[in-house]
Amino acid sequence: MDPNQIVPALIVLAILVVIYVAMAWAWRARKRRQAAFEVTTETPVDAGELLLEVPMLYVATTPAEKPLERLALPGLAFRGRGTFIVWRRGITISVNGEPDVFVPLEQIRSIGTSTYTIDRVVESGGLTRLDWTTSLAGSDADRFRAATVGATRREKKAAIAAAVSSAHDTTEALAAAASASAEVEAEAQAAAEAAAQASAQAEAKAAAASSAPRPHLTADIESYVRILDSTDALRVLSTVQSLLPQHDLPSQEGHFA
Repeated sequence: MDPNQIVPALIVLAILVVIYVAMAWAWRARKRRQAAFEVTTETPVDAGELLLEVPMLYVATTPAEKPLERLALPGLAFRGRGTFIVWRRGITISVNGEPDVFVPLEQIRSIGTSTYTIDRVVESGGLTRLDWTTSLAGSDADRFRAATVGATRREKKAAIAAAVSSAHDTTEALAAAASASAEVEAEAQAAAEAAAQASAQAEAKAAAASSAPRPHLTADIESYVRILDSTDALRVLSTVQSLLPQHDLPSQEGHFA
C-alpha cells in the first residue's frame, strides 16, 4: 500500500470503530433501560389446543401507540423470519434463532392491522399488530423507566404525578418522586414540589388505601408481524378475535398503529 494512503485508511478505520462502539453502547443502554419488561420465553405445556401456525416476518415490538420506539425484549429484539402460532390459551411469536415468546390470552388486549412501524412501511393494513400487556419488575426507578420508554416530556411529568398520588405517606411520596425524576432531570424540582404538596393528602389516604397497588406494574406494548400469505393473515385475525372478549376488538379498516 502507498504510504500516503496508510494515514487516511487508519483514520477511516478509527471512525468505523468509533461508530461501532457507539452503536454497541447505545444498544446496551437501551436494554438496561428496558430491563424491567418481563416476557415468557417459552411456550408452557398448558397452552392448550394448537389452533393455527403460519409463517411470518417478525418486524418489531414497541410501546403502545409509539410505533417508532423499538423495544429490545428477549426473543423480540431483532427482526427475522419465524412462525406465528395461535394456541387456545395464548400466542407464541417464534423468531428463528431467538427464544420463543408466549403471550397468554389474558394479556392480549386486541389484535388489528397497521401500515407502519419502526423501519417498516407496507401497504394499508399489511402488518398484523398484536396489542398486549406485559408485567414490569425491579425497583420503582426501573419500572418507571420501562413504563415511560419513548414518552414525551409531558407524558413523563404525568407519570411522575401518578406515582406521587398513589403513595401512602410522605416518605413514599418523596421516594416515588425521586425515583421517577431520575429519568427526567429537568422535572426534578417540579417533582419535589409535587411530592411536598401531595404529602398531606397521601397521609390522609394511608389508612383507607394501605393496600393500594404500586404504580407502573404493567406496560402496554405492541408487536408487529407481517404474515407472509394474505389468506393466513385473515385467518390469524379471525382466530385470535374469536378468542377475545368482543369489547376488546378494534376497528380494522384504516387502523394505524
